[in-house]
Amino acid sequence: MKIHFICRGNVLRSLVAETYVKSLELKDVECISSGVCIDMNDPMERRYFRNTLALLKRQGISKYAKEISDQLTQGRVDWADVTICVNQRAFNEAMAIVKLPKNTIVWDIEDIGEGSRAINKDILSTRMSYEEEIFIEKPYRSRGY
Repeated sequence: MKIHFICRGNVLRSLVAETYVKSLELKDVECISSGVCIDMNDPMERRYFRNTLALLKRQGISKYAKEISDQLTQGRVDWADVTICVNQRAFNEAMAIVKLPKNTIVWDIEDIGEGSRAINKDILSTRMSYEEEIFIEKPYRSRGY
């Protein structure tokens, strides 16, 4: 089975999902992740990616992480048997770029800065707590479209 996780920047949610699944070392399961708006030339995006790598190291699974974010392409979508968008916003933005399969699953995992995960004055500690929260979040409200 081939699983493809999609989020916006491929620096946190989809990266965590991909790395976690890889860490399970499941037989006959492969996975990748992509983002709909990758900009690794942006210093903040690179910082967020490094923050996620640190999170994965704290969780003991960093050896399964990739070294750079990947832009969403039709080829990456076509490769997968299962496609999962981390939330409705990622799904909507992905649909503007590629043709997603009818059985795409849409989770409900807010990004940092969205909804209840607003950033307060202490940005660093807020980001870290949200990163940890996202790592352990279960997408109970997942659904196909």
